[in-house]
Amino acid sequence: MSSPRPDAYAALLGIDVVGHGGGRAEAHVVVSEDHLNPHGTAHGSFLFSLAGIALAAAANDDEHSGVVSAVHIDYLRPARPGDSLVARADLAERLAKEDLFVIRVTHGDELVARATGRANRRSRT
Repeated sequence: MSSPRPDAYAALLGIDVVGHGGGRAEAHVVVSEDHLNPHGTAHGSFLFSLAGIALAAAANDDEHSGVVSAVHIDYLRPARPGDSLVARADLAERLAKEDLFVIRVTHGDELVARATGRANRRSRT
């Protein structure tokens, strides 16, 4: 599989995408002061972005271009500065023209957030 095009938004947030396509991907980041809300915990939009970046990486590969059409996220526990977060996106269902994914955001063994997402699958040919 060829290397994916760089994700400038992920880079801006300090997120490193590991693995790409084939229905799976992981995104890694350490929560910094720049990611915090006024309560001193990771901003919900930051966690949403982390999950979305993993989803997009999982939905795209050499054969298909996955266009994300929906994401739902549940925030389950706060993430704090210094926490190492991993968002893992996994293909849950392959339908005729779209894929459904489950994305788990974890800090070690603790579940921080859980998301589901949908991506329209388009052939690259």
